Amino acid sequence: MALTKSEYFVRDLVIDDEYGVIDSNATIQEAAKKMKELGVPDLVVVEGEEQKVLGVIADFDIVQNVVAEGIDGKSEKVISTMYKITPVNIDTPVTDAFTRMRDLNVNVVPVVKNEKLVGVCSIHDCWSFIPDQNVDEIGLIPVRNTKAAEFWFASVCAIIGFTLGILLPLAGIFGFFTGKYSDLSSLLGSVPLGDPTVFFTLFDVRGAGVLIPFIDLKDPIWIVIDVFSILLLIFSIVGLFSIIYTSFSDTRNLQTGWILKTVVPGLAVFFMAFEWILFGIAFAITTQPIVTIDPVGLTMSIISMILFLLAINRDYMFRGIKSPEVKTGEVST
Repeated sequence: MALTKSEYFVRDLVIDDEYGVIDSNATIQEAAKKMKELGVPDLVVVEGEEQKVLGVIADFDIVQNVVAEGIDGKSEKVISTMYKITPVNIDTPVTDAFTRMRDLNVNVVPVVKNEKLVGVCSIHDCWSFIPDQNVDEIGLIPVRNTKAAEFWFASVCAIIGFTLGILLPLAGIFGFFTGKYSDLSSLLGSVPLGDPTVFFTLFDVRGAGVLIPFIDLKDPIWIVIDVFSILLLIFSIVGLFSIIYTSFSDTRNLQTGWILKTVVPGLAVFFMAFEWILFGIAFAITTQPIVTIDPVGLTMSIISMILFLLAINRDYMFRGIKSPEVKTGEVST
């Protein structure tokens, strides 16, 4: 039978049929000794004379759940420490076996035939057989590798957005609002020589020879702005790394939660927008100083928010290009 990339099953893998097994009632110490004798990091756990497969015990499970907890390995049973994973059979698609291990964050899954253990396959065995045959049909731009394109697109958008919306106003390159110092004297104090133009940035008021932290201003609203500016900075940094991490995980078919993928960077966008609202409230409840929106700052903030939203919704930017199936060999069944 001609085998294409969309037709790989567990039977097509190299199944380790000499893998060690251990009874569910054996002790942890016995399991550790057997791992040492066989030179393997995992054992398939079976039960009774029928050798029913229950799960797998790994050396990491022993270290984390027994040694680290100070539990006596001479009395603790294997069944209490193993991880439960439903075995696959030889006709299970490789993608299903891979997903089963990935979701549990484990390395091996038992393989059965007619309910009898025939060996195990590892997540590394499955890796090279995971096809990219499920063409992503949702998106605007056709590309051959949607996951790689989404990773680079999201990463670049997030980095540029963070630079424009956070780093540059933090450095005082531009601000949120601007005005002449003399028009703001009731808020800022006595006018310095030259009456410079000042900008309200993330944490302070800046201008030629002027640097006044918000915390030094009289009204409590500026302390509130300081607090939200800190939250904006934190969530923007975390959002930047969450976008890069989740988009990279997608290229490796690793599952990440929707909170990390959407909510965390979404909060960065929320705080960017809310920062402008807070400044508006601050100027409305103070002594009505004469200020104007910094057009450069507003433009950069809008671009930054758009870039973050594009990074969050990267799945809708690219769609896969269908390519004809290529025969990769002949496998007899």
